[in-house]
Formats: sequence, structure tokens, C-alpha cells
Amino acid sequence: MEKTRQQKIREKEAEIRKKKFFDPTYDPVFKKIFKNKKNLIHFLNAVLHLEGDSRIKSVDHLKPTVKLRNQAGNEKSGSFDIHARTMCGKFIDVEMQRAIQEDFLDRIELYSMLLSANAKIAMDAEVTAKQREEHPYLMPTVYSIWICNFRVPFCRHFREELALFRTADVGKPHPLTVYPKKKYIIIDLTRYVPQEGESLENQWIELFRNMPTANAMPHDVDKVVRAVYRQLLVSKAKARFITEVATGMIDRDEYNACMSYARNKGRAEGLEKGLAEGRAKGLAEGRAKGLAEGRAKGLAEGLAEGRTEGRAEGEKRGEARANRKFATEKKKIAQFLRSKGVSVKLLNAAMAIK
Repeated sequence: MEKTRQQKIREKEAEIRKKKFFDPTYDPVFKKIFKNKKNLIHFLNAVLHLEGDSRIKSVDHLKPTVKLRNQAGNEKSGSFDIHARTMCGKFIDVEMQRAIQEDFLDRIELYSMLLSANAKIAMDAEVTAKQREEHPYLMPTVYSIWICNFRVPFCRHFREELALFRTADVGKPHPLTVYPKKKYIIIDLTRYVPQEGESLENQWIELFRNMPTANAMPHDVDKVVRAVYRQLLVSKAKARFITEVATGMIDRDEYNACMSYARNKGRAEGLEKGLAEGRAKGLAEGRAKGLAEGRAKGLAEGLAEGRTEGRAEGEKRGEARANRKFATEKKKIAQFLRSKGVSVKLLNAAMAIK
């Protein structure tokens, strides 16, 4: 008997209660971490490698859903996991991804485009008409940060920073970005190995990577990171939050199952269609080739056989003509010999000579 949705949620709640910490890669837990502005600022400074006066000191949470409308009235929306703006006017999107999706790079770019467009609209709304007229194309700085709990195909290291470079500078040491106002930070948790020095960035990456199976808080970590571990203790959580996390996990499992089924079905249907088309094409090509080869072989054999039969028939007809001609000549000779008085016995002996 298939389990009901409530039964699945209750079972998932029981699994969670056996853990020491929540899994920070699930949506409700991830958002709980960064709902705290202090945590978000600490994380951003660590991952963006900001130091001194360039460090982020203040952030505001923005609406997670961004909608853009074109002239035809159609809307394109994107829902960010963490959508924030710094005090100095930089816009940031932080995404947590548990599984790879089709067109993943396109999705990264789409979200970055939505972030940029929304940031431009917000920036223009806060300046004077004269400033907009003088700098109509001025853009704010935007950062797209993606934490991935799967093997990212285009990553070589656990942390990759993507930006716009000159092609001529590729391969040279320390190339400078052509457009530094837009950055993509990709963190592949599956490629991470413990690093020397245990930087703040490493501590955050290890938190996301190790917390789901950790049995105790790590030693010698920054106080903000330690506070996050305490914040995500299952034993300290309220029942409704455990239910929220369990429900999110069930929804994610069901979504992954549906996507897996769709992909497998698509592959099977594609394979079946491909085989059918392959058979049909192969049969058609085979027939065409067979007919062509048959015609060629038949023509060659027919010509050879025709030549042989024609030669034999020609020789036979030639011999018959020669025999008829020889018989006519023999009659003429016989008549001539008889007119000269040659005896019949001698005549017959002469006619017997060929």
C-alpha cells in the first residue's frame, strides 16, 4: 500500500530528529542561515575575498522574486534564494543547488541577467533625471554566488570565479577583467578537500559540506560560524520548523523522482524512435543498394552470357553456310565430270573427298 504524503513527512521528521544538525543544503535551512544579516555579511566577505575598506558592512534583504515586463505585457520572473543589496549599492544573489539541471549555465546567466536588470531599475529610481540622462547605461555591481552539492561539469576546482576577460589575455598570469562589475562565484562542494590555513571561506564551505553528517561542532572555527552550528542544532529546533524542513525534503525527493522518470522515459522513447528510424533508413538504403548491385551484376552476367551464346550461334551459322556452299560446289563439279564422260564409280570416289 502506497504511503500518504503525511506518512512520508512524519517518517522524514523522525529521520531528522536522529541527526545532530540540520542539512544546510535544503531550502528552509539555507534561508534560515542567511535570514540573519550578520551571517550573510560574514559569508559574503569570506567568499568574495573582501578585506579592509572593501568589506561589506551592511546588507538589506530584497524581495526574492523579480519580475520584468516587456512591451507586450509578458512577464519573466526569477525567484532568488537570497536576494540582497549592500550599503554601497552592490546587488547579490546567493543560490543553493542540490542537483544539476538541464542548461545549468544558461540558468546561471538568466538569473544574473534578471539580477542585473532589476538592479539597474532600482538604481535609476534613486537618482535624478539629470543623472539618468548623463549616464543612461551606467550599471551597478552584481554578484551571482552558486553553492552546488553536485559535480559541476565546467569546474576544475572547488571554487571557480567567472568573469569577462579578453581572449588575448587567456593563459597569461593575472589577467584583468574587462568588466569587473559582474562576477559569478561557483562553489562545487563535491570537489572540496580540506585546505591549509582554514580560511573563513573554507569554514563556510566545510559547514555546508560536513554539517549533514556531523556529530559535534568543529573546533577552532570563527565565532560566527560556530553560532550557525548552534543555530542548526536539531535538538533546539521548534517542531514546526522540523515539519517545514521535512516537507521541503519530501517535495524535493518527489521532484527529483519526477525529473528522473521524465528523463528516463525520454531516453527510452528517444532510443525506440531512433531504432525505428534507423531500421527504416537501413532497410531503404539496403534495398536501394541491393537493387543497384543486382542490376549491375545482372547486366554484367547478361553481357557475358550473351557474348558466349552469340559467338556459338555465329559459329554454328557460319559452318552451316560453309557446308551449303561446299555442297553446291560439289554438285557443279559432279555435273562437269559427268559431261566429260567420267564413270560413276570414279565420280563417287571423287565426291567423297572433303
